[in-house]
Amino acid sequence: MRVLRQRPGRRVARYSEVQVDALLLELGDLLRSEGGLLDGPIERLRTYDRENGTALVETLTAWLDSLGNVLGASASLDVHPNTFRYRLRRAAEIAGTDLNDPGKRFAEMLELRVMRADSP
Repeated sequence: MRVLRQRPGRRVARYSEVQVDALLLELGDLLRSEGGLLDGPIERLRTYDRENGTALVETLTAWLDSLGNVLGASASLDVHPNTFRYRLRRAAEIAGTDLNDPGKRFAEMLELRVMRADSP
């Protein structure tokens, strides 16, 4: 039901259509109930963005969503690829993460998706 409430105009859906969103909402609920609110690298970037007026979460999200394609990700944000690379390096530094590590990339993508699922 929560998934449908977050999708304006949708009242009915097959579980297969909302499965990913439902799982992400459940994961977010579990993390909160365990006292493990999302406080990983993405939350550090969100805090930095808020305090400094930057868009590092948006940069990292575009890069992850484009499967590491800098040209595609930079075009989606309408920034020069070199500017995008600089922002991506800054994001990794501030988040304290290694974007070359597949496990960390997965964790960051998951953290981003859980945050997106939680916000209507």
